[in-house]
Amino acid sequence: MVNSYLSKPALGVMLAIAIALHNIPEELAMAVPLIAVKRKKMLIKAAVLSAMAEPVGAIAGLVVVRSFVDLTYFLLVFIAGAMISISLHELFPLVRRYRQPMSFLTGSILSVLVYLGLEALIPV
Repeated sequence: MVNSYLSKPALGVMLAIAIALHNIPEELAMAVPLIAVKRKKMLIKAAVLSAMAEPVGAIAGLVVVRSFVDLTYFLLVFIAGAMISISLHELFPLVRRYRQPMSFLTGSILSVLVYLGLEALIPV
C-alpha cells in the first residue's frame, strides 16, 4: 500500500479501500469459529493481533521503499505475484475439497467487479 501511495496517491487510496473491503470477510471468517465455541477473550486477542499486523507491515514497507526507491516498481510486481500465488495455493485445494467451483468462480468475478468499480470511482 505504501509503494502504491508513493507511486500515485490515488492508487494508494484505492488500494487502502480494497484492503479494507478484503478485511471484512477475512475478520468474519476468523471470528465465526471463535464465537461458535464461545471464546470471546480469544476472539478479542486474535482481532487485535490481526489488526496490528497491518500497521507494522506498512511501517516496514515505508522503510524499505524509502531505502530502495529505485526498486519500487519491482517490489509492487513482486508483492502482486506473491499475493496471487498465495491465494491460488490456498483456494484451489479448498475448491477441490468442498467441490464448489461455481462459488469460487462467482466470488472471483465479483471481486474483480468490485475492484473495477473502485478504479472507476477513483481514477488512477
